[in-house]
Amino acid sequence: MKILVISGFLGAGKTTFIKALAKHTGREFAILENEYGSVGVDGDSLKDNIPPGKVNIWEMAEGCICCSMKGDFAASVLTIANTVDPEYLVIEPTGVGMLSSIIQSLKEIEYERISLLAPVTIVDGYSYERYRQEFTELYRDQIAEAHTVIISKMEQAGDQERALLEKKLREWNPHARILTAHYTQMEQDWWNSLLEKGYDGQSLKCEKAGGQELPDTFSMSGVFLESPEKLFLMMERIIFGEFGDICRAKGHLKAGNQIFQFDVADGRYSVTGMEKEQAGKVVFIGRDIRRQEIRRCFYTIKNPDGASRRAKPLRVRESAAHREKIPVITC
Repeated sequence: MKILVISGFLGAGKTTFIKALAKHTGREFAILENEYGSVGVDGDSLKDNIPPGKVNIWEMAEGCICCSMKGDFAASVLTIANTVDPEYLVIEPTGVGMLSSIIQSLKEIEYERISLLAPVTIVDGYSYERYRQEFTELYRDQIAEAHTVIISKMEQAGDQERALLEKKLREWNPHARILTAHYTQMEQDWWNSLLEKGYDGQSLKCEKAGGQELPDTFSMSGVFLESPEKLFLMMERIIFGEFGDICRAKGHLKAGNQIFQFDVADGRYSVTGMEKEQAGKVVFIGRDIRRQEIRRCFYTIKNPDGASRRAKPLRVRESAAHREKIPVITC
């Protein structure tokens, strides 16, 4: 799971930028929204403006992930990695969050399955001078810790005005990649680069063998389907590319009251029955794998009454009355 933090002061345009990122890259990713208030608004906006199946939105409300909710934040990131396992996790901190503290928390849980991408900060160009004076420490931290600084809300500004602002930003961060043009004017390679550059500056693109990108893999365990017909329908959907460019898929699972083994390769599939019941396991290999769509096909949890259900994202909130951090899982 690769983590991209998109920081920025209140009203800078972080949520709008994330919508554009989803549109331009076409990638599937989870989004962790941190609302300082008790009610989450940005999460609803993202759900309404991003096509279904592209993102899995999680919300943490009534607190800041850089301080009061620091422990819950790390736990939530690990939960997302272990349960949803998205290829990308985009984190939108509250506008009053210290980017350095958020980066530090993520580095403490970084390991071979979790890597940190170069963080991005959105700066409202017309409000820069005011916030620089009124919230100096916080504003400096968000700008100084970013690897890419994107100036927003200056579409009508002239070249001289943009150049002056860039000069001021470089006083706090001389090494950042600063984008003075509006991001909607950028080419596809620029958008992709935001998801390919690691925190250390190294490219995280797939290694190549013989000039070709190596395929990606995605696996799930403990899965089952409600009927054999659903299994055969899924095989057809794989063949017709509905889950991405899948060149290989295999696994065994329970479908209805029967156990099956399936195999997909080179545009063909086979399904055979199995006598011994085993925990459902599936593996998909290919490019541009649509993980969210695949997840929605399977059941992974059972209710006490035996009925199947699908797991929904975790929402973390803080009790206004007791100020206790309460993890709330909605299913």
